[in-house]
Amino acid sequence: GFASDAARVDASADEADDRRDELLSGWGGNSDGISFYGGYGAITPVEASEARDAAGWTPAKVAERINDVSALLICTPGDAVACAHRFPAILETPQSVLAARMASLKELLPRADAALIFRAEPRLLLAGDGDIIMENVRRSVEAIKRDLPGINADKLLELEPRMLFEDISSGLEALRELWPEEAFRQSDADNPFFAEELALAIKALNGKGTENQGDRRRSDK
Repeated sequence: GFASDAARVDASADEADDRRDELLSGWGGNSDGISFYGGYGAITPVEASEARDAAGWTPAKVAERINDVSALLICTPGDAVACAHRFPAILETPQSVLAARMASLKELLPRADAALIFRAEPRLLLAGDGDIIMENVRRSVEAIKRDLPGINADKLLELEPRMLFEDISSGLEALRELWPEEAFRQSDADNPFFAEELALAIKALNGKGTENQGDRRRSDK
């Protein structure tokens, strides 16, 4: 029942070595409204404003929903609560919407842990029109696979899911100038940490690429 759901969610926080107040302290305030003090489950006023209905739920109802989310995102209830802090409205998002968005992400990145990406960036995957969001994600995946042929794009984006939502074109262009296509293929095959190193390189070169473009524009004047 609901009581056992709440107990399981609290136990998950204990397993994560969370030593703050009771997990569900802020979600519902023990049926007496919202409490804004510290605690793994406590919510801030800003978070409450993003999920007004859920902010008034009882801890038992929140626990039930947290367990639903954790089942769908293949994680512990504690991880689901952390995800809810990143995007509180996930608690009020229909399960059908979460499942559809997850399925679309998995279709685009079949070798990646779609649930891990979803937990890392729930706001970017849920806040807005689903068709537009997933179309932009599709374009990002296609750009990376086109510009970095032979690399495991799924692994790269699992490590750095924010790249799905950012313009990294200057970083990709800089990498193409530095390494030939065969180097990408060989490095990905030989180096088990290549995806991690590639993610760092893209982020570093993306900023430098923007600076270089600015330098070129200034020199043209």
